[in-house]
Amino acid sequence: MKKQANKAAVVAAGLLVAMQAFGTDTVSASGADRDVAALHALWNAYEHAVATKDAPALLRLYVSADAPVRGGFAPKSYALVTAANKQPVPRTLLITAKEDVAGEVKLPTDQIENLDIHSDGEVGSISFDYRAKVGHGRIVWTTVLTNDGWKIASVVYSINLPTADRAGAAG
Repeated sequence: MKKQANKAAVVAAGLLVAMQAFGTDTVSASGADRDVAALHALWNAYEHAVATKDAPALLRLYVSADAPVRGGFAPKSYALVTAANKQPVPRTLLITAKEDVAGEVKLPTDQIENLDIHSDGEVGSISFDYRAKVGHGRIVWTTVLTNDGWKIASVVYSINLPTADRAGAAG
């Protein structure tokens, strides 16, 4: 039994040395709290830049101007868009962060609720429900910790058109 305990201690010490050699810190509650706080700061910077219509500040929150922003139509909204175009249309829309920012500063501010933030210290997610004049749905940001702090790596969002909501309620 004593031999097994010594072996476990040697293995644990070896793991600790290996983690330190590779620059890995042990995860602590305060580290997780710091990451979530930093992601809240990213969120607050985004909200402020949207409110002030500051496109350059918004774009600095992304890893790059080419970060993907992809929207996906909800089934009823997709059916409505396809019918209006009298032919099938792409189910998803893809633009870049630069294109998204250009549009974001032109529109009224969305109503936001159900903010949810997660991180493991290297990557994270920020998700929230949005409601705007043009539609509503859920937005999910994937985030990554860069040398310049937390940045948005990609965005995906659902698209629910108000017209589709009304058509669904009538039917």
